[in-house]
Amino acid sequence: MKQILFIHGGESFSNYESYLEWLKNKQLDYESLKYAPRWREWIAQQAVDCDVLLPTMPNGFNAVYDEWVIYFEKILPMLSDGVTLVGHSLGGMFLAKYFHTHKLEEKVHRIVLVAARYGGDEDGSFVVASAKGVENSAREVHLFHSEDDPLVPYADMAKFKHDIPSAIVHSFKSRGHFIDSTFPEMLELIRQK
Repeated sequence: MKQILFIHGGESFSNYESYLEWLKNKQLDYESLKYAPRWREWIAQQAVDCDVLLPTMPNGFNAVYDEWVIYFEKILPMLSDGVTLVGHSLGGMFLAKYFHTHKLEEKVHRIVLVAARYGGDEDGSFVVASAKGVENSAREVHLFHSEDDPLVPYADMAKFKHDIPSAIVHSFKSRGHFIDSTFPEMLELIRQK
């Protein structure tokens, strides 16, 4: 059966004090505390012919790259070579950084980076200094980004494309940071052979 593994986003900080400062200053509103379905869950409901894997990566509010590597490497043996790996936001940064320094023995079907930041000193241990080599672990690499993303500069996609010239770009004008409840373009990509 076809597999899809989603690596969610999160927050990462260069030090604990920065994390505490972020917590103190983070504005909460009542509506953001309510359950709101996201596109990952929607795809899981739509892609009934796939095993959709939605792990919760460690410490999403204060994520540490080395901790995510330990957890991710426990998942890797469970995956088939036909898997699609999708990383959103910090999850995309994680996949880019991981596959820059690690090459799989057998290529996965595709790696998809959605609204991933390139660089970003404010992203703690997840800073992507280069994405070269990501294409060595996948038959296809896809980049999704929107021009109006309020969190990740649109120019970051060009940096990924520079490092991964074979990557297929999916550019949007008004999708923000891709936090919608549906993502038809992603579902269409996943359904392709």
